[in-house]
Amino acid sequence: MTESSLRIVIFGAGSIGCYLGGRLLSAGADVVMIGRPRLQETLRQVPLVVTDYQGFSARSQLTEHQYRCEADAAKGADLVLVTVKSAATAEAGKQLAPWIPAGTPVVSLQNGISNAEHLQAAMPEANVLAGMVPFNVLQQEPGHFHQGTEGHLVANLRL
Repeated sequence: MTESSLRIVIFGAGSIGCYLGGRLLSAGADVVMIGRPRLQETLRQVPLVVTDYQGFSARSQLTEHQYRCEADAAKGADLVLVTVKSAATAEAGKQLAPWIPAGTPVVSLQNGISNAEHLQAAMPEANVLAGMVPFNVLQQEPGHFHQGTEGHLVANLRL
């Protein structure tokens, strides 16, 4: 695939977020992951590795700007994927709201049934969509995230 000019931000880059980020990076996407300092430090020392149960494998050595810990790294995003735990949804929306331009698509890829509504309430100018990650991701070793079951991402693309 060719390099993308679409800037994708993943907010909540833990196991699911890093897996999605690694898959997108392997396809040439411009991705910024926002997560915890502990994982940021790990990914400074080891490459991001993503694998799946069908044999897919990709390795990316992240640059300093590709994994951040501050919500302001979302500034200028063309698409935001939110992968935080449900209990952190309202706070995620509050942190992202100042940095997300009106109309920006924000996809809630979280467990739970009302996360998209909580994000929309916190970011009224964003175009929040509900999604689902119907597969599990396990961190097998530091920086290595593995999709262990089948399934495809789903998003409710209401217009």
